[in-house]
Order: sequence, then structure tokens, then C-alpha cells
Amino acid sequence: MIDLLDETLRELIIQKGIFDRDSIEVSFEQPTGDWAVGLTRPTINCYLYDIRENAELRSAEWIVGQNEKGQATKRLAPRRFDLSYLVTVWTQNQVEDEHAILWRVLGVLASHLVLPLEICQGALQTQPYPIKAETAQPSVTIDNLPDLWSVMDNTLRPSINYVVTLAMEREVAFTSPLVLTKRVVVGQRPEPIQGAEEIVQIAGIVTRADTALPGVGVTFIELGRTVITDAFGRYHLPNVPAGSYHVRVETPDDKRQFEITVPASSRAAPFYDLRL
Repeated sequence: MIDLLDETLRELIIQKGIFDRDSIEVSFEQPTGDWAVGLTRPTINCYLYDIRENAELRSAEWIVGQNEKGQATKRLAPRRFDLSYLVTVWTQNQVEDEHAILWRVLGVLASHLVLPLEICQGALQTQPYPIKAETAQPSVTIDNLPDLWSVMDNTLRPSINYVVTLAMEREVAFTSPLVLTKRVVVGQRPEPIQGAEEIVQIAGIVTRADTALPGVGVTFIELGRTVITDAFGRYHLPNVPAGSYHVRVETPDDKRQFEITVPASSRAAPFYDLRL
């Protein structure tokens, strides 16, 4: 997956920066002193220096889906990892050229908070969440840049800290025949339960221009819970207390927020169609 991200970043920089492929190179090698000596043309270097889990995006939500055999599957939500790049520019002793190219690259990266789907390579197009990126934010792993350059046997250079967040699917934990019906038997108690809280299951479809959107994240902000739409754009969330909620829907090129109200009780699961 990392190799696909490298190719995606190369295409993002070249295409959106309108660089000539024959006159400039995008490299992912470690920018050591020996590497720099061998350069023959202007080079944009994207050095991957750190990979770590994004603890803020960690989720214990269970996701129910369907495999190719029509069986129901259940797995934990994907883990999210931050991949940190150090972006620098190298030319033949022309500082003005280096700064001009670096500013151009900064403009491209800072303008794309989500990697465009049409540029994403291979399996990156089927990531369960939009691929977000942060540009020129403080690094949580590099305490001393001069020390890093010293280790690479090179001199300190102006650089852009660039972080991309990818999802890694977890293995299926449970597989079973798909259940299409549910039978619930209820009875009347002689007295109501004091302090009981009504819990409701809600469901809906995410659409755009009457077209269902699969693989889209639907986040219930107050609950801190996210579910992913299935192949038909459907989502469902069980065990929702009655009340008002803000719901955020994110696609690779759009983000919308809705307000819904879950009733205190319902004979059927409330249905909320979220139209982008």
C-alpha cells in the first residue's frame, strides 16, 4: 500500500503542480549526501521517515458487511495510520530555483486536504475513508531537524512536513449466514421500569443525485461512532438513545453535516435518507 501512496503523491505533485515530467524528478529515496551528489536534474524528494497509528482516530466500532459468498461478516473498524514525509527540493546550486519549486509544491499539497480519488493508485481508490493529509504542521516525531540531517550526512535544508492518513482493514472476526428477518416478542409489564432509557436502532441511505454512495463514512458526532455504508449505500446504527444528533457524512470530495432527531420510541427503526 505504501508503494501505491508514493505513486499517488508523485502524480499529485506532477499533475496539480503542472511540472514537466521530463525536466523534474520526484524521488522517495533517503536524501543522504551520497544520494544528493548523484543528482543530474531538479528533484523533489519525499522521504518517508515515520509510520505510527493515529490514536485519535482509533475506533472500537464493529462493522457488519457481506462477503462475496453472501455471508454476513463482522469486524472491528479499520485501524488508521499516519505516514509522515519530509519534502525537500534539490537543484544544481540554484537556491532561487529550489525555493520557487518548493513554494509550488507547498501550494499543491496545502490545496488538497483529501487526496483526489482520480489520482489515487490501485487499492487506494477503495480505502474505507477519504485519504486525508496535513501539510506543514509540526512534527510529533522529529525533535531536532539538524540532528536528522546530520544522521543522513547532509546539510540542513528547508522542508515541508507532510502527513497522510491511511486505513488498514482488520481481518473478519465472525462469518455467518446472512439474516434477513428478525422476530421480537414483547410483553407488557404490570408497572413501568423507573428511570428506563429508550434505545432505538436507526438506518438510512446516503445518496447524491439519487445515486447510492457505498463505502462512505457516517459519523454521529455526539456519540463518537462511525459506520460505513454498504454496497447499496445503506447504513444502520443500533442502540441509539433518543435525542438530537449532528451527523457528518464524508466522501473523498465532499463533507456535509445533518441534524436528526431520534424519537423516544418507535414501532420500526427510524429511517434517515442523507442526500448530498
